[in-house]
Amino acid sequence: MPLIGSFIPPGDKSVSHRLILMSLLAQGEMTVSGLSDCQDVNSSLTAFRALGGQAAKEADKLIIKGLAGSFSGWPQVDIQCGNSGTTMRLLTGILAGGQGRFHLDGDRQLRARPMKRVADPLLQMGAKILTDNGRPPVDIEGAKLTGISCRINDASAQLKSAVILAGLLAAGPTTVNVLILSRDHTERLIQFWGGNIKVNGLQISVQPGLLNLSRTFSTPGDPSSAAFFLVGAAFIPDSQVTAKNLLLSHSRTGFLRVLDRMGAKVSLTMECDTPEPVGEVTVTFNGPLKATEIQADEVPSLIDEIPVLALAATQAHGMTIFRKVDELKLKETDRLMSIRHQLGAMGARVKIEGDDLLIEGPTSFIIPPSLDSGHDHRLAMTLQLALKAAKADVPIFGTESIAISYPGFSAALEALWKN
Repeated sequence: MPLIGSFIPPGDKSVSHRLILMSLLAQGEMTVSGLSDCQDVNSSLTAFRALGGQAAKEADKLIIKGLAGSFSGWPQVDIQCGNSGTTMRLLTGILAGGQGRFHLDGDRQLRARPMKRVADPLLQMGAKILTDNGRPPVDIEGAKLTGISCRINDASAQLKSAVILAGLLAAGPTTVNVLILSRDHTERLIQFWGGNIKVNGLQISVQPGLLNLSRTFSTPGDPSSAAFFLVGAAFIPDSQVTAKNLLLSHSRTGFLRVLDRMGAKVSLTMECDTPEPVGEVTVTFNGPLKATEIQADEVPSLIDEIPVLALAATQAHGMTIFRKVDELKLKETDRLMSIRHQLGAMGARVKIEGDDLLIEGPTSFIIPPSLDSGHDHRLAMTLQLALKAAKADVPIFGTESIAISYPGFSAALEALWKN
C-alpha cells in the first residue's frame, strides 16, 4: 500500500514565527496568508499580543500591525512560550533592547532546554538577562545595547537570529561570524523589509534601525512537515508524492539531497525566489534505498528531518551514518536516544557512537505492544509513518504532541495512503 498523490503542507513554522515576532521591530500593516496554525506559532502570536501587538484573523489570513519597537514591559510582562524554543530565543534577543521587565517561561520540556548560549552574546552587548542555571525561565530587563562582533560556534539559526535581532536595537553595527551555514529566514526577512543587513559567506552584519512591513506576505509550505510524506515515498514501494507551494531554501532541503543520493527519484521545480524560494517537489520510489553518510556540515539543513530520515535508513541497504548530531540531545527530548529506543523497539539496528548515529539496514519490522514518542512531535509523526509502512496498528503514546508543529498530519497521512 503506497503513498500516492499531492498535498499542500502547512505554512512554514520557522518563517511564521519570524513574521510575527519581527513585527515587534517593524512599522506598518501586513496581511499574511498561509501562516502556520500550530501550537508553537500560536505561542509566538500570544507573546506578540501580550507585548501590545495587534493581530486580527480574517478568514484564512492574519492582519498584523507592527509595533515599531514601542513594546514596553512595565511593571513586568509575563510571557508563556509553551513548548516553543524559537519563541523564547528570538524574543530574548528582541526584548533585550526594549524597555521594562519581561519574564519568559515555558512547559516542562522547554524548561529543560539550554538558554545560556543565547544569553552569553547578548550579555556582551550589554543585555540584562537572568536564567535558571542556564535554562528557562528567563528574566530580561531592557537595556541600552551596543553592537558587537562575535563568533557563534553552534549551528543554531535561533541563536544567530537572537543576536541579529538584538542588533536592530543596538548602537552601532553588529557582526555575527558563524562556523556553519544555518537557516537564513531572519536575514532574508530583514532584507525584504528594508533593513540594512549584509551577508558575506559565513559573516552577517546588521545596522540598527526599524523594519517596514510588506503589505502582504504569502507563507510558503513547511519542508519539515512535508518531509514525512516525501521521505515515506522514497522507501515505501510504488509511492509517488508531490508537495506543492514548498519552501525550497537550500538551508532547509538537505533531506532531499540525501534522498537523491540514497537512490530515490527527486524532481524539483522552482516557481519563485523572493522573499523565499518556493516551488514543487515530487519524490518517487525508485527501488530499494542504499545507505549513505551525512556529514556534519549537512546537519543544519536537515536537523528536523533526522527522525524520519533515520526511519528511511532502516530500509536502506548498508550502514547509514549521521555525523555530529549532538544537537538532537537538546531538542524537546534527547531525540537521539529516543530514535534509538523507538526504532530499536521495531527491530532496527541503531547505534550511537559519541555524537554519531549509525543505522544498519534493511530492517524487517517487528511490532512491539506499543511505542512511546516521549511527547516529541517529530518522533510521534515518524512512528505513525513507521507503523503505516509496517501495516501495523499499535498505540503510540504522546501523539497529542503532533499539534505542536503539524495539527493536520494524521489526516494528511490518511489522504495519501492508498489501500
